[in-house]
Amino acid sequence: PADVDAMVLDIEDMDRIIGQFLEFSRTDGGEALAPVDLAELADELSALYARRGFPLAVRTNGASVAQARPHPEQLRRAVTNLIENALNYAGGPPDLETGNEGGRPLIRVLDRGPGIPASETERVKRPFTRLESARTDTKGSGLGLAIVDRIVRGQQGEFRLAPREGGGLA
Repeated sequence: PADVDAMVLDIEDMDRIIGQFLEFSRTDGGEALAPVDLAELADELSALYARRGFPLAVRTNGASVAQARPHPEQLRRAVTNLIENALNYAGGPPDLETGNEGGRPLIRVLDRGPGIPASETERVKRPFTRLESARTDTKGSGLGLAIVDRIVRGQQGEFRLAPREGGGLA
């Protein structure tokens, strides 16, 4: 039974990594932008992760309707990748925050992990790139943040990695 469980976990890891490769290789379908309520997205993800045993605190700071591609999984996938990174590398569930900044809608994923050095924030968005401290973790393919960056730019948005006040990553 232990060998079977180990094989099942290996297959699930391979399936996830193959899914990341496929997601990264997809091109934009050219769909028109449509309104997406980021607060609703944050609430849906919070409920999903709560059922998995990882409660996410959600803060809504005003209206947060973004113009995004209507394909329901793209933006959700980007935020989910960031939540999964927080769970894997920050040691716990992140907080989600929605609102506006400078007249632009935003959704933030805020963790309390070790963060990413400022000199590395652009580099880790490139495909197959990982921080030295994460390389011993065989769970990832180095595509998660590259997928987030591609999805967000495809939504005519901006993906930034920044230190979180009090420690962690935003």
